[in-house]
Amino acid sequence: MLDFSSLSDPAARVYTIDLNHTDPVRLAGRLYKSNPEQRPQLLIDCQHLECVRTRGVSYLASQLLLTRQAGADILLYNVDAVLCRALRLLQLHQIFRVVPAPTA
Repeated sequence: MLDFSSLSDPAARVYTIDLNHTDPVRLAGRLYKSNPEQRPQLLIDCQHLECVRTRGVSYLASQLLLTRQAGADILLYNVDAVLCRALRLLQLHQIFRVVPAPTA
């Protein structure tokens, strides 16, 4: 199981972003430049991603990889089974952290 203790760490730089309205690559670059000693963590809700429906999983994967290259760590949540499987097939589940859904 992955350690998500950084989400509750007040010193961690965790930002919740909406990929439908935010350029994650540009944001990651700006945040990283403001404090290069601590990589920002972008928490992305995958439940209603327009880009997956309109451009596909490969576009999302490309944007996430570019965002990581720009200096941010990626945390994904509300990842459905199809996207989770695609990330595993592309072996991106090792690069991006998927926050598990809460169990009821």
